[in-house]
Amino acid sequence: MKSKLLLLLLILITNYALATEKTQKIYYGKILSIQDAMGYKYLKVKEDDKELWVAIANAPVKVGDKIGYDKQTIMKDFKSKSLNKSFKEIIFASDVYLPEKNATPVKDLKDILGINTSKTEQKQTKKEASKPNKSFEKKAFYTVEEIFMWKDFLKDQNISVKGKVAKISKQIMKLDWVHIQDGTGSKEKNNEDIVFTTKEIKFKSGDSVIAKGKLIIDKDFGYGYFYKVIIQESSFSKN
Repeated sequence: MKSKLLLLLLILITNYALATEKTQKIYYGKILSIQDAMGYKYLKVKEDDKELWVAIANAPVKVGDKIGYDKQTIMKDFKSKSLNKSFKEIIFASDVYLPEKNATPVKDLKDILGINTSKTEQKQTKKEASKPNKSFEKKAFYTVEEIFMWKDFLKDQNISVKGKVAKISKQIMKLDWVHIQDGTGSKEKNNEDIVFTTKEIKFKSGDSVIAKGKLIIDKDFGYGYFYKVIIQESSFSKN
């Protein structure tokens, strides 16, 4: 089952990459029932006058919600061993519009959590990690770029960053996922944005904050969801 889900995930990511320059048609349906299995939610939805099954990455939805989804990936005669259930036809949605944010599409779990590179790309060798661009120094506040640079020295320590809230993904796996940027680093090096997780954040995107938390490296959530740096048990105050 795990290998099948990994294959499906690969299909979803590939389809998203091919579709980034195109406008996908979005369909809407009301959730009639929900079944959870292996990081997915299997939703029975009513779309117009017909009922169908839609699988999405784990997200905060409930029975009665009206959600949007694409139909780019449709599986025929799919069997879920974890649910012990066969589906004559099921949609594995890549674009999902949640009820509280109908204007903002959610692209599978990787997009929700801000994961945009593979585990292989993100891992460094010990030799590389031991040679930061400049000498490590203890500081009251670190820049985002410094955290990535000195991650092996800061592992499992409580650190603080001054920056702006770039993005918030609310209540995924019962946590808010907060992206902090401070103008350091670059997209090319994938070190301009760092994720803090917290039970709930009171700030909003664009706010200047002081973010604090425990630095974890090489965090693997499974199914290809991997962070080389993430800050957990976080708290935020106004900067």
